Amino acid sequence: MIKSKDNFLQVSDGAWIYFEDYGKDKGDPILILHGYLCSSKFFYKNIEALSADHRLVLMDWRGHGSSSKCLHNLTMDRCAKDVHELIEHLGLEDVTLLGWSMGSSVVMEYYEQFGDEHLKKIGVIDSALYPFSPEPWNSHSLAGFNMDAMTATLENAFSNHDGYVRAFTRLCFHTPPCQEDEDWVSTEMKKLPVYIAFALYNDFLFKDYTVTLPKIDIPLLLCCADSPAIPRGIEMGRYYRDLVNGNCYFHEFLNLGHVMFLEDPEQFNETILDFVENYTRA
Repeated sequence: MIKSKDNFLQVSDGAWIYFEDYGKDKGDPILILHGYLCSSKFFYKNIEALSADHRLVLMDWRGHGSSSKCLHNLTMDRCAKDVHELIEHLGLEDVTLLGWSMGSSVVMEYYEQFGDEHLKKIGVIDSALYPFSPEPWNSHSLAGFNMDAMTATLENAFSNHDGYVRAFTRLCFHTPPCQEDEDWVSTEMKKLPVYIAFALYNDFLFKDYTVTLPKIDIPLLLCCADSPAIPRGIEMGRYYRDLVNGNCYFHEFLNLGHVMFLEDPEQFNETILDFVENYTRA
């Protein structure tokens, strides 16, 4: 039996998923998924604008933030099921489901499993949809099935967890973050235990969701930026755009990093709302 209490939903495999629900009496819902190591707190600068006229749902997927630090079902497949169960628990329809970074892989997996069930629109925000791909378009640091680099990253995370997350934090910004931002972001990232993080990350690396993009037949948002976290991210975004023959709402966040919603929340919020309210599939 699925149970809930306060801001937590116990999903069908027993894990507790934390969520936040804003603007319950507002228009069509927006559900945004965070990325690897992150949490719903990363969107704190976007809540007011996005929930002014729309219901806004944020969640911490399993292992992250305030959700269960479970040792089972650490896969994109299961994370997508968690999203589906949360949507059904809240009774949401006509959802715009957006994924940022690794959250986009969860969004793509949702579409693979459930199609457009409960969805009106879908979005991919600055994401590597096949991190291990050996193809030239892929700028991920582990491209080409680079298991040596993966092993070195894992060893570094275990031996120096604080240093690992602080280095990753700095990679996410276009310009170095202030000390206050580095501190709270890295503290939030450390809520995800290393052994859980890399179980999820390993599953993420091997999944090719570029093949999902051409299947999508509802309005699609594609956003990209260039940052140390995803070098040549704009080039990668343009590759995704070509896969759908330009049939998408495409936006480049110029001179912003992977966390563009923190660096320029006004541009991010305007982009999301324009897509949600005005874009229709050609």
